[in-house]
Amino acid sequence: MKTQMMRMAAGLVLGIAVINAAAVTAGEQNAAAPSFKMLIEVPSPLGFEATLERLEANAKDMGWKVPSKWKVDFQANLMKVTDTDIGPNQVLKMCEPFAAVKLLLKDEYKMLTAMMPCTIAVYQKSDGKTYISMMNLEAMGQMYGGDVLEMTKELGPQMQQMLKLD
Repeated sequence: MKTQMMRMAAGLVLGIAVINAAAVTAGEQNAAAPSFKMLIEVPSPLGFEATLERLEANAKDMGWKVPSKWKVDFQANLMKVTDTDIGPNQVLKMCEPFAAVKLLLKDEYKMLTAMMPCTIAVYQKSDGKTYISMMNLEAMGQMYGGDVLEMTKELGPQMQQMLKLD
């Protein structure tokens, strides 16, 4: 139970950082867009499989955890249930356990466990291009303030590095 909680906490922290980095990238793409978006989407310069591999490798290089059991093939799962092919679509769940623990030690942040571990989706759209989407944790950091905001500032640079796919 303690290990699972640590993993979930770490996922939140990772997610905060991912969103912080993605928000900067997304903001550069469309400065006229509203500043608050629950989700952020960024295009990948790589193909689908290469994007998945590079994200995971980048995360692991920085000490993030990406257990195999946290990978979900939405395309295959939905095909089994609905017999409908949605195209390439997979989810990676990642965490930075030590950063997550810092938050989850405090009662006021325990509810954030519902958003852990951080979920990053990689998918192809009908234009044939690959995209990455994730929760806008920078917005969440702004909303919660305090330690959550500090965590986004701490992990943001790591996430920016993680998203360097070219």
